[in-house]
Amino acid sequence: MYGQHIAVVPVTDEHIPAIVELVRAQERRWYSLDPRLRNVRSAEQVMEMLQLHRRQQLPPVAALDEQGRVCGYVHPKIWQLHPKDGLRAFFTARNGLAKSLTLPDPADPNAFRVAGALFATLSRLWSEQQVYGEMIRWPCCDPWLSSLVRKQGFLLDSDLAYQAAPVALASCPFPDDIYARLARPEDEEALVALFTEELLFHEPYTPFVRMSSSVERAFRDRLDLLWSGKSVEEGAPLVVVIERGAQIVAMSESDLYIIEAEDDGEPYFMPRGRYGHINNVGVQQAFRGQGIGRLLVQASFEELAHLRLDGYLLWFNPANPLSSQFWPRMGFSPLWRTYQRHYSERGGVLF
Repeated sequence: MYGQHIAVVPVTDEHIPAIVELVRAQERRWYSLDPRLRNVRSAEQVMEMLQLHRRQQLPPVAALDEQGRVCGYVHPKIWQLHPKDGLRAFFTARNGLAKSLTLPDPADPNAFRVAGALFATLSRLWSEQQVYGEMIRWPCCDPWLSSLVRKQGFLLDSDLAYQAAPVALASCPFPDDIYARLARPEDEEALVALFTEELLFHEPYTPFVRMSSSVERAFRDRLDLLWSGKSVEEGAPLVVVIERGAQIVAMSESDLYIIEAEDDGEPYFMPRGRYGHINNVGVQQAFRGQGIGRLLVQASFEELAHLRLDGYLLWFNPANPLSSQFWPRMGFSPLWRTYQRHYSERGGVLF
């Protein structure tokens, strides 16, 4: 079995039964490692997902060993972002996604070879599609792929952290002039300043975060939804501020994340439900390390409590020395990890 040649081919009808079993075996292994992930789907559900993938713009591919047996699967997908999308702070304009990446058990002697063959095929496909960035998502409980993706030129991006219910955060005494409240329209410039400070603080720790005028505009557009009177249920953010005297020193922006069906045919992301998504948290540098962040998170939990949530989630960069310590103390445990590699929009050079 060692040193086998792995071929990557478009998926055909004859591959489907073996892919179904490979997908279910990976789901079973992941669920045994972390039961917060979704449990194993039925063969019929996986079959439905595969048929959906085959109707998409880019067809899925399967990895075959020398005996023609299926040993890997991935569905390549293009993710185009509008110029005004706030996610342009974290991703390129045109991204390649490795959806439903399915690999052998890492104990399989061909596991790395299969993964390498699939990544090589994805690289060729993304080059043909002229993407500027690529993203891979993989569960934190299954770290064996990390060294391989790094050798492929991917860099650590962020962790999705989750908790089923807000932990009881120990409160610390504050002077009477420090308190939490909901944001008001007259706070907008202070909120934008905190949002900008937060993103700029991230820049040294990840090559993918970047502040721009379009990102600021997207943040202001979200605030406009709030100022217009829309609720969180209607798509507006929930914005909580910490005020010290007459000065806003911290803010959090949260929204409602609803998963009603499969995540684009990929069920591993989160179980179905309603989640409070903490999107941005910013504390002025002079007020960090004083419990302000804890007060802000507790106030955000309280304001979201009426939404009948199944849990709370957020993304943070594990290389960020503040986030990587703060969020676990708030009860958030990493569930998924993403990696990216970007290319120059001018010449296609990896950076």
